[in-house]
Amino acid sequence: MAKKNIKEIKSKILSMLAEHYSDFKIRKECLSLIHEGQFANAAVFRYKDDNNLDITIKDFSGSPWIIRNTLGKIFINIEGHSMIKLSDNPSVTKGVVFLSPYTVAFNFIEGKAIKEFSHGEIPKEFFLTLEENVKKMHKRNIVHLDLRNLGNVIMSKEGYPYIIDFQSCISTKHLPKKLRKILRDSDMTGVYKCWKNRCSEPLDKEREDFFNEFQKIRKLWVLRGYPLHRFVKHLKEKLSHK
Repeated sequence: MAKKNIKEIKSKILSMLAEHYSDFKIRKECLSLIHEGQFANAAVFRYKDDNNLDITIKDFSGSPWIIRNTLGKIFINIEGHSMIKLSDNPSVTKGVVFLSPYTVAFNFIEGKAIKEFSHGEIPKEFFLTLEENVKKMHKRNIVHLDLRNLGNVIMSKEGYPYIIDFQSCISTKHLPKKLRKILRDSDMTGVYKCWKNRCSEPLDKEREDFFNEFQKIRKLWVLRGYPLHRFVKHLKEKLSHK
């Protein structure tokens, strides 16, 4: 499968940045690739200059036409608008700008994913704050659905928890009450999984019991693995054999 033309993507992004951030002098040397992403995943870039412009850019313009105009548009729309809706949440980055239907930019979070920490390295207070802010997210009728991934929780350089990668999140506003609770509980057990794997203190009995009880439900849960993720995985495998 052909690789993305990163040089061409960078050129497009620089043009979009010049248009949307007209107060800054956009320079190509300030744009760097973080993650290329396969054909059905966004390419991720960081633009950082000396004038306090430090942003992440997620872009699907280098994906095949069918991916770019279906999943690409869907993921960019979901992620951007979800972060905007959660702009009052301290664990969600700010400054969302839609650069194109396939491209979104937002403030870069200086820090590292908790998967990069050793077991027992992160203090309990970090996870208590994360738990509180996930509950705030739920009050805005949004569930993340991928908090079990230790790469989606970032510790900033100040030690604060941030949640990233909202492309799998959904609104629970019009869902049945029971389903809404299951989805929210899934998010919370994601927090507790992170806690169990990296916290300096174990879960207390109440949270441990909650986690273990949900594990029984999760084994039977129709959304386990998330249908959209399974579809993308299947599509990748199918195309890779062509």
